[in-house]
Amino acid sequence: MLAVAASDKEGLEPGSRMRARHMRGSTALAYEPDLVLILNSKSAVVARHHLMFDGNGGERFRGWSVLTIEKNRSGHGGGELEFKKRFEQGRFDTTGNNVTEKLVDERVFTE
Repeated sequence: MLAVAASDKEGLEPGSRMRARHMRGSTALAYEPDLVLILNSKSAVVARHHLMFDGNGGERFRGWSVLTIEKNRSGHGGGELEFKKRFEQGRFDTTGNNVTEKLVDERVFTE
């Protein structure tokens, strides 16, 4: 069975990485499903130093999404894979890679 959950307002804030605790009904998500998968845009969750020290880094990460295995009842959770967006074809590239860059849960914005 596959279920899709909506995020609460906190999970949709700019600079915030979506996690299972941001899903509506998150207390049930802590116990019921065998597996929780969450998609985030890589440019929104990659650590700031990857964006700052690579002049084209922000653009390079915009074409990717990160799939996080938040919970796995029968094994290891916390795995992160990246997939190339092929949205002009209405899909993701099926060949995923392990994420090698450091990811963050929140990005602080200063003005």
